[in-house]
Amino acid sequence: MKTIHKPWGREEWLELNNSYCYKRIYINAGYKTSYQYHNFKRETNYIISGQAEIWLENDEGIVEKKIMGPGEYFNVTPPKKHRVIALTDIILQEVSTPEVDDVIRIEDDTNRVDGKIDGEHQTPAVLILAAGYGTRLKNLTNNINKVLLPINNKAIISHIIDMFPINYDVVIALGYEGESIKEYCKITHQNRNFIFVDVDVFDSENSGPGYSALMCSEHLQRPFYFITGDCVIDSPLPYLDGNWLGCYPTSYPEKYSTISVDEFDNIQSFSNKNIEGYDNAFIGLGSILDYQIFWNELSKNILNGEIVSAFINPKNYSTFKVKKLKWFDTGNLDDLQKTREYFKDKPLSLQKNTNEITYCDGDKFLKFVPDNTILNNRSKRAKLLDSLIPPNFGSTSKFIHYDWVKGNTLYEIDNLDVFTNFLELLEYNLKSKVAGNDNDIQEFYVTKTKKRIDSFVQKNGINYLELEHEVNGIKRPSLNSLLHSKPTFELSNDFYTLFHGDLQFDNVIYNSEESRYYYIDWRDSFGESVDSGDICYDLSKLYGGLLIPYNTMKNNDNLNYTEGSYSIKYDYPISDNLIRFKLIYENWLIRNGYDLQKIKLITGLIFLNMSPLHDEKFGKMLWFKGIEMIDDYDK
Repeated sequence: MKTIHKPWGREEWLELNNSYCYKRIYINAGYKTSYQYHNFKRETNYIISGQAEIWLENDEGIVEKKIMGPGEYFNVTPPKKHRVIALTDIILQEVSTPEVDDVIRIEDDTNRVDGKIDGEHQTPAVLILAAGYGTRLKNLTNNINKVLLPINNKAIISHIIDMFPINYDVVIALGYEGESIKEYCKITHQNRNFIFVDVDVFDSENSGPGYSALMCSEHLQRPFYFITGDCVIDSPLPYLDGNWLGCYPTSYPEKYSTISVDEFDNIQSFSNKNIEGYDNAFIGLGSILDYQIFWNELSKNILNGEIVSAFINPKNYSTFKVKKLKWFDTGNLDDLQKTREYFKDKPLSLQKNTNEITYCDGDKFLKFVPDNTILNNRSKRAKLLDSLIPPNFGSTSKFIHYDWVKGNTLYEIDNLDVFTNFLELLEYNLKSKVAGNDNDIQEFYVTKTKKRIDSFVQKNGINYLELEHEVNGIKRPSLNSLLHSKPTFELSNDFYTLFHGDLQFDNVIYNSEESRYYYIDWRDSFGESVDSGDICYDLSKLYGGLLIPYNTMKNNDNLNYTEGSYSIKYDYPISDNLIRFKLIYENWLIRNGYDLQKIKLITGLIFLNMSPLHDEKFGKMLWFKGIEMIDDYDK
């Protein structure tokens, strides 16, 4: 079967031989074929579904117009003029003589010429322009391209790719951190045909989306969409039905390329980032039917790398319109935040200042890990955890990934029986004890904690370390005095091979159909050890997640935090089941011979270690929660 792409839909050629042609024709609602005739071709059209207005010239030369529906048909004999207007989406079955290029177009909405149009016989494409640095996003793009920033746990580029028909080729212009884009797309969109193009210069003043597009031109000698990597829309994608640009109303023409249009939405002229510009902002999305004109105009007029250089002379195109779409710019911090709020962004995990990003895209979980050592260690640990983690684990130079299993996190389930049954799995896993290493204990609990404390102080000020504070009505000594006055506690050296490293309820999925628990998003190492880790750390991590429900902390509104010069108050919601389970868990720890006081102390250290990695309000609450737990140790 051969597919011919038309501005109004598509034709599927099921058979073409010397005797006949057999087609299935799909016409989108509101569109119409050319008003045309044939010199030799004779055809019969049968309406399979939908409703259409059929124009057909009769023997007296009068064009009759008739509404037809499923089960009806019409014959076209040469040289009778005819046209089909789709009142709804329609499917026609056409059988004709084999002169398929015998088309004389009297009138056509996109001013197509007579006969065969080569571009229609090629697979349409999408050009995604993703080469730039994304400097307006500040530190968010220090290690990653802006198109890989997540919205609702999918990279922006996935939201873009999913807009377009599955059978279109996807051409991506790569530059800054381009290999990561390539890896992500190959993992998450395995059913797509990608063409990746490396842009040789993407960091000079003359580079830009237009220059990137020119680098891809050899792959786009056919009708295509183009879109910049920071464009997200919440409107149905218009068809590739002509030359058009997406636009959105603006009161700030100095911020965008803006478009002047007439009363019929025909493009008249452009103004680039000028306070005297127009009311319609060009959003970075367009459709190009006259691709030869586009490439000629772009190469001839390109200025400062801008893609709008191709549209300086809009009258050179056969038709050129705007499509008004609901648009979101993700290319700067403020607009990215507004976009996330609009789409009710719900991250999988707490946001940390580690440059790592988690995704759930389709049936795949991915984690972007810029540190190669950490990534390689996580891969090694995946082999040790084996059946405890979801299936089909894999890794690339920047990502780990595995299948996203059905089920919910333990936080989401919030069921006391499921919580309690999880302890049976935990008790079984803890049997795999191995010898510990004192150096790893020192590195993990002491050296790392000092570094994290220094990081918090550098971020927030020395007063948090040196001064006493009243926390939720109880006077607490300074952390500095606590670290010097508390007796040295005996650090654990009970290691086990099935160490998780971040064992809290957001990282355990329960599949009710299988009655099975899965570990997700495990730690790469404990100190220098990849093969094992401290039992008490996992137990303390779990305990911390019962004291502070990390899932609710993804939304800042769930945390009430107020701070005076010396007084701190905070509170947050916590479910009754978590409160009840905390008591069950404490008894389980004592019953299994673990030192509950030590677990609480390590939990306090964990909170201190977490504090510099999170946003100001949550990070400060963790700091003082850590001080509380260390102060209460052994009281």
